[in-house]
Amino acid sequence: MNKKTTLLLLQILLYTGISLLASCSEGNFSIGDDFVDTETYTAITDTFSLNLSTFRMDSVETSGTGIALCGYSETNETKSTGYFNIERTSDNISKNEKFDSLCLVLQHSGYYLGDTARIFGLSVHLLQEEITANDAGTLCADNFFTYAKGPVGQVTYYPEPNTTEEKELLIRIDDSFGQMLLDTLQSNTTLTALDFEEVLHGLALVPDSTFSEAILGYEANEGSINLRLYTHKVDLEKTELSHDFPLTETYLQFNNIVSITNEEALQSLTSYKQKATESQLNQSAILQGGTGFFTRIDLPGLSSMKALQQQGQIVKATLQVGVNTVNHPTQTPPTTLYLLEADKINQLSSYIVNSSDYSVTGTLSKTTSLYEESYTYTFDITYFLNALINEEVTTEGTGIVLALPEEDLQSSVDRVEFKGYTDPSAETRLNVFYYNYDKE
Repeated sequence: MNKKTTLLLLQILLYTGISLLASCSEGNFSIGDDFVDTETYTAITDTFSLNLSTFRMDSVETSGTGIALCGYSETNETKSTGYFNIERTSDNISKNEKFDSLCLVLQHSGYYLGDTARIFGLSVHLLQEEITANDAGTLCADNFFTYAKGPVGQVTYYPEPNTTEEKELLIRIDDSFGQMLLDTLQSNTTLTALDFEEVLHGLALVPDSTFSEAILGYEANEGSINLRLYTHKVDLEKTELSHDFPLTETYLQFNNIVSITNEEALQSLTSYKQKATESQLNQSAILQGGTGFFTRIDLPGLSSMKALQQQGQIVKATLQVGVNTVNHPTQTPPTTLYLLEADKINQLSSYIVNSSDYSVTGTLSKTTSLYEESYTYTFDITYFLNALINEEVTTEGTGIVLALPEEDLQSSVDRVEFKGYTDPSAETRLNVFYYNYDKE
């Protein structure tokens, strides 16, 4: 992705109302012990300290992503409720048709987060108000619309989201509502789409929080979610019929995603300007789609590197960030992460790019030992670091923000817990290789 692809940033900025600024921070620097001497320069490899923290964007757009998320996971500290509306069937329903049943038909998208080996439950609720978008025509993770307390349908099952055999899920809807729906269509053959919205404002997929430990994705493209009305009529013989009421206005489908963390430091993040330090989060930092949690990395040794640059040249700088898998041993981290530049109050300005003007992405590596697997991300930030150091004025506060790809930020609840710089594993660090020119 080229840095010109700034849709993610524009969407974030849209909901935070922030401007684009950039600045730099100061810190301490200590020279390492790895030297390679020549007649003209000394090649030095050093490791610099980092400060990790977590902040939360005010809102994340989750509408029109093509996936309805529903589930509850204490392990991943997240709950998601999927909202959507249903359109009138295009079929002609005759007056001699008799009601048999009504079902909501969902298709597993293959996405999940959490433990799908445990039983999973969800319920279907009727909305009591219409889904309406904001002025930008979108809906966000913190949007909520009132739904009836009692469900019109519910299901519990052991999900197999990645198998084709279990792709379709049918949820039986209350017969009284199904009969009312049929009666309404038979008594009013000129019912318009607008009239139908008064009959059915929409539906909410609400997770069962008593035993579920996963969040599942269901396809939410046009026609992929249907209310299916089963009827029959009897002439010379019995004829069984079905009529689909489809999801059509996909831009009004969205996911209400809530963090259910017990961490006071995360609960207290009510503005994007606030942050929770790694020491407040047990030497860790959080990145998650949907909830708006981002990981920030500050470089306390930046001003010292700037002074050093007057005597030498940085030729390689790699940022390595370890992943804490203790709480998520079965979840593979996302394969792709990006870096963004932020000022001291977490206002984002641009993607961090390499010398070819392409966005820097992390390389995910896996190490397997006898008892566990460990993951680390490695980013080449040579071009970015040199650009900061070569600025004439080093202002306070420039930071690096770890970010999911745009589609994962909006359509998933993928969660990564990073090891802080102070974590005993020492997997999170900044390695810098530079030439220090010898003086004659």
